[in-house]
Amino acid sequence: MSLYHTARTFKLPESKARCTYCSTEYMRVEGQYSICPLCESIVATGEKSPLDPALLSKLAGIKVSITKGSYLEAAENAETLATSQDPKVLYALASLYKLLSDITYLDVDYSLKAFMERNADNKNNETKRNKHNAMHLESRNRECLHKCIEILELSGASDEQSIFIKAMAEIKLKRYAHATIILSKQPDKGLALMYANMVLATDSKEKTAEKRITALLKAGETSAIFYAAKYLAMRKEFDNAERLIDIISAFVNLPKYGIYKKKISSVAQAAGV
Repeated sequence: MSLYHTARTFKLPESKARCTYCSTEYMRVEGQYSICPLCESIVATGEKSPLDPALLSKLAGIKVSITKGSYLEAAENAETLATSQDPKVLYALASLYKLLSDITYLDVDYSLKAFMERNADNKNNETKRNKHNAMHLESRNRECLHKCIEILELSGASDEQSIFIKAMAEIKLKRYAHATIILSKQPDKGLALMYANMVLATDSKEKTAEKRITALLKAGETSAIFYAAKYLAMRKEFDNAERLIDIISAFVNLPKYGIYKKKISSVAQAAGV
């Protein structure tokens, strides 16, 4: 069975979950924990957020601001958390910074000629007034990832969640060799480490990517559909990739899926497909 067919026929889990970091609601597999589809944090089943209520409220508020299109508000609120020394907060915050960066970048049409008047006409849009431009937001994303790695290394933490965050942060920084070293020292079992290995294999274009994505799909991990779409897009199967994005968007309506679909369409158009 092809990866596309496996993802297309994915059966949505029936248990509901709410991320204990960014408060995203989604359907999860049965087990001790699941992975949030937005910030990709480990979410323990049935447990309250490990964060201070004030921190949780701020993180959730950033996600809400993004959802309702208040990007300036989201960016300003994110700045208040960037000084945190909690690697879990920094890791979740990095994903929100990345989302904001992508939204800001894609809101400008770089294909326009001359003075790009249409972009100038949009200057009153909140995104255009946002002093935190895409490059700055991407820089803040990377700063958060570097910082959480540094904190975890200094602490010497070796629990599963710390290893997961450290490996995922390295992957998001595209330091695949570092992530490989971290994960190679761990048993390739348990949802979190299976997930990290899947993301590493997909993003670094390893031969094991399709096998790892399929394993997570069969385990009922909803986010594996996104990585199946990403894998197919890398193989220039753009139509199938877009169809999978539509499927996961119906399950979990997140801005990042719409953004990635735009990226697929842009690459497909550039490739003349």
